[in-house]
Amino acid sequence: MKTFDSESFQMQYQIADVAADLYVAGAGDFTLKDVAKELDIDVGEIFNYFPNKKDILQFYYASLAVRYEFMIDEIDDFESYSISEKLSNFAYASFDMFAEKQVFVEDTFDELITRNCARTEFEEEIERLVKRFLESDKHISLSSSIALNGYFYAFLRRQYLSLVKFWLNDESENHELTMQLTDKLTGFLQELMYNPIADKSLDLVKFMYANKKSFLTNIPFVKQIFSKIEIR
Repeated sequence: MKTFDSESFQMQYQIADVAADLYVAGAGDFTLKDVAKELDIDVGEIFNYFPNKKDILQFYYASLAVRYEFMIDEIDDFESYSISEKLSNFAYASFDMFAEKQVFVEDTFDELITRNCARTEFEEEIERLVKRFLESDKHISLSSSIALNGYFYAFLRRQYLSLVKFWLNDESENHELTMQLTDKLTGFLQELMYNPIADKSLDLVKFMYANKKSFLTNIPFVKQIFSKIEIR
């Protein structure tokens, strides 16, 4: 696992931040020399961090999750938030960060993220953040925790990207529809992940199976259930 270097990250973010502004100002046309000039550094220093302009622009997106983690580190009781509160807080914060460079995001999100052939670093960071939230939550039911795997995190990542797309196209005042949709989606996910019914059902089956001799003798319909299970 690569060790996080905060100084390197800050420099990478500065380069990406400036490049995003230059992209908008030049309608997509800018050079690494332009970026170096804005930051008062040599062009060669940029190549210490990025091999090309596309990687620089993609890092603007990839940096979002890390920047958000810096923010929540300042919230003393963040770990006490419910999973719905954590996910919606991240979504709202990411929308605010995107709004700072909205023209850039509108122009590049599809090209750099959703239509990219390979999974981007931004998508990997989203999955990592979601995994952190879910696997540290003590309220998730045992049966739901079984679903916490790479496929599930990839599914949630895709839903988040769809939510960003919805935000980009949302013409309601202050993106009110996006906020409502975010609340409903995260609330629904919490209901699924916290619901203990499956756990209780599993406990019941285990209890009945452990004591099946007694149940088979005294309760006819249970005998029928176990006979079907054994046949299968």
